Amino acid sequence: MSRLNYSILCEDKAHYTFITTFLNSFAVKHDLQIELNKDFFFRFRASNSKEVLKKFASVAILGFRDYHLDLLIIGIDYDDRNRKNFHYEITELYDQLDSRFTEKSVIMFPVQAIEHWLLYIQYHHSQPGSTKNVSFEHIPRKEAKLKVYGKKYSRNNQELILNLTGNFNTDWLISRSESFKRFYSDIENKLIR
Repeated sequence: MSRLNYSILCEDKAHYTFITTFLNSFAVKHDLQIELNKDFFFRFRASNSKEVLKKFASVAILGFRDYHLDLLIIGIDYDDRNRKNFHYEITELYDQLDSRFTEKSVIMFPVQAIEHWLLYIQYHHSQPGSTKNVSFEHIPRKEAKLKVYGKKYSRNNQELILNLTGNFNTDWLISRSESFKRFYSDIENKLIR
């Protein structure tokens, strides 16, 4: 079996940790061999959403051409955009990619932020039997971060993210978050053919 060469362009360490942990679990579940292209990641690393938005389309071309990527995951928070426009907004981002590489790219676009997905996962870990259809996407981002991390985000929170994302019920999160549902569907469509 060949090894899938992938990399990430994302706005922060929380995205990076979520993507790598999730993708490793996904690969094990589906018997895939994957390898993170760290050279690409470190060369084009971004530190905020503006950087990702500014360069993702051009960097994707370089990734597929010069780094021979099989998959590029672009992670950016949805932030304060109108949640009703999610499908339109993500389509607009995909449309910015070179059409030769759209099928090899996945845009992870959590509403409102990656912390909202983590909040869902944290809730389900604490109440695994609950069938209550909770929604956290209305919670302001700063409040969501406080609920997840208990304080301002810091490097020490990587362990918390690893613990939350290392083993979570993807079906449950799919049923709660439209943005995670889209991300998971895009990953499946690109990797399970």
